[in-house]
Amino acid sequence: MTLKINAVIITAVIIIFTVLFFVLPKDEFSENENRSLAGLPQLDWEEMLSGEDLSDISDYITDHFPFRETFVRGKTAFEIEVLKMKYVNGIYIGNDGYYIEDYVKPENTEKIIDNINEFAANINVKADFMLVPTQVSIYNDKLPQYAQPLSQLKTIEKYYSSVNANCINVYDTLTEHKDNEQLFYKLDHHWTMDGAYYAYVEYCRSKGFTPVSRDEYSVEIIKDFRGTIYSKINYSALNYGEDMKIYNKAFDLNVVYDGRESNSVYNMEYANKKDKYSIFLNNINSFIEITNNDIDSDRSLVLTKDSYANSMVPFLLNHYKKIYVFDTRSYKGAVSDFVNENNVDDVLILYNVNTIDTDTGVNIIY
Repeated sequence: MTLKINAVIITAVIIIFTVLFFVLPKDEFSENENRSLAGLPQLDWEEMLSGEDLSDISDYITDHFPFRETFVRGKTAFEIEVLKMKYVNGIYIGNDGYYIEDYVKPENTEKIIDNINEFAANINVKADFMLVPTQVSIYNDKLPQYAQPLSQLKTIEKYYSSVNANCINVYDTLTEHKDNEQLFYKLDHHWTMDGAYYAYVEYCRSKGFTPVSRDEYSVEIIKDFRGTIYSKINYSALNYGEDMKIYNKAFDLNVVYDGRESNSVYNMEYANKKDKYSIFLNNINSFIEITNNDIDSDRSLVLTKDSYANSMVPFLLNHYKKIYVFDTRSYKGAVSDFVNENNVDDVLILYNVNTIDTDTGVNIIY
């Protein structure tokens, strides 16, 4: 009798959740995860009947499962609080409030090296290349006991020994300053502006520039930043954010974001949104042209990059009249053609080592 009752309850639950799945409205975007949710896939009945790739359907069901956020939070809380797990959803539960994204084996290193070298061979200046280690390397002392992430340094060494570019090491300077300043966020995968500053100093040393002191900037604090790791860990006890430091300097700028004009490399509208890191360079743009009207130099820079570079641009403004920023994931032209046609002085390729392997833009960089 008990088995029959249990079967009835289970069947009822399945029916209820199935009905809810179909009748509840479907969100297109998850603000918590800062990503677009899977859209309704085009159904091919022959593929479905044959059992071929059904990942699109699986992604759609997973993204729109009723009360998904509540279930995920409950699962994470159980794993951390009851099972005492220190590794959840690809995130290490570290010491001193650090939640650190794991680094897994890259699969596309050789292909990306070939693409960078192809790009370097097709431009008329020597490119600079900066591959940035992340928290898992710089703050490895914050990792839980017995954590053994793959070495990012071996990957960086592979790139630096193989690419035809001037390679700029930032690991040493980040390690040197990590105990005195917070160089990476605890709840986001990016570096802070202080981390970006030390990389900027290394870039200046490589180029023969004199780096500008942070004392020349005013500091603005943005409160309650809850970044990508906060969203990925999805832990109910994480009911707080952290401070984001913004360095401001009074430059007369003309900034064009995909045709939209501004006078700043910051869009402070994002200060009141969850995606606060998009303050830097106004979120995602395929092409940005920045003109600094206050600088005497006519020097120009092409920057092809991931989002780590966004928070370093405010420091680079001190040395360039023109900075052209490319997101090659969506830019339709050839960056190499732009470099040659515009007689650009410098080219910087900047990515973080954790996501370069899956970045679609770096694979079409030239």
